[in-house]
Amino acid sequence: MSLLGWPLLVASITLALGGPAACVFFWGRVRGLGAFPARLSLILVCQITAILAVGVGINDHFQFFASWSDLSGHNAVNSPIEQANGGDQPRSRSLSQRLRNDFRPSGGKDVLEATLAGAKSGIRSKVWVWLPPQYRQHPQRRFPVVELFTGFPGTPGAWFHVMQGPKKLEQAVTNGAAQPYILVAPTITVQPGHDTECIDIPRGPKVATWLTDDIRRIVLQNFRALPDRDAWGTMGYSTGGYCAAKLPVQYPRLFRAGVSLAGYFSPSTSALAKLPGENLPVLMRQRRPGVDLLLAASRQDPGTAAAIQTIVKAAQPPTLVYTYLVPHGGHNTGVWTAMLPKCFQWLTTELARAR
Repeated sequence: MSLLGWPLLVASITLALGGPAACVFFWGRVRGLGAFPARLSLILVCQITAILAVGVGINDHFQFFASWSDLSGHNAVNSPIEQANGGDQPRSRSLSQRLRNDFRPSGGKDVLEATLAGAKSGIRSKVWVWLPPQYRQHPQRRFPVVELFTGFPGTPGAWFHVMQGPKKLEQAVTNGAAQPYILVAPTITVQPGHDTECIDIPRGPKVATWLTDDIRRIVLQNFRALPDRDAWGTMGYSTGGYCAAKLPVQYPRLFRAGVSLAGYFSPSTSALAKLPGENLPVLMRQRRPGVDLLLAASRQDPGTAAAIQTIVKAAQPPTLVYTYLVPHGGHNTGVWTAMLPKCFQWLTTELARAR
């Protein structure tokens, strides 16, 4: 059974309601020396089922974990990406022929999903794509692209549900504040249970390559997307905010702009923090790429608000940094969802127009 969706949610609520009912029914029926442990067990059942229902409800809303293996991380060891390596030319040609028409409806309005392999990274994982209404209205038109990254733990589908990405974009387009984009949400947690922080890990998964060269190739071969780097941007929250700011700096040939929502700017995992080229302030001073970054945070989320200043100090032309600080709100999707219209508006000033 999936950890997302109504079947598990209904089952957990049923158990939570059944626990107290069972407690009332059996409480007076247990007597003698076994009465105390039996009644204690009934109380524990009530508490456990209640906590389970709350946990399932929270996970269903925020989409932290999509499956039992995602929750436990047990299938990470046997993941085929452990031996990640670059693809050779024959493999690339074979993959090219196989990619087209691989995307299928994914339950949401205009949301498509496919499980595909990256020719350069060797990673095989899921990719979600949302097409704006204008995509079908104008069949000769090509569109700019925004890659969307989630926090950890999290599932890319959260961008189309709890984060309301398409809804907020459509509202901004209707108001004349933004242009339509193809929204692409690739899997960033390619090893369930392990936060790889969008990094090409030595002797491990090449996640940065997967999210850049491979995803670009997949999108261009399946959809009418503009190929120019000026038509590609990134956006992410929390861990995804680090990815959204880092990848344009690392790959300025592929991205024009990035939006970080409550992100941090150096790896949070000690082992990954030791890797060269992953500390964003240092990387920006070394490379000075021609990209623009919008860094958004809440002043009541002090860690991320303070981290923004490290980027502001490190930025030198032609890199431009913009900040978007709201006075209230914590580290949660409610705050980030409210930021989306203004973020899409900012991206529209940065990225090439659909044509």
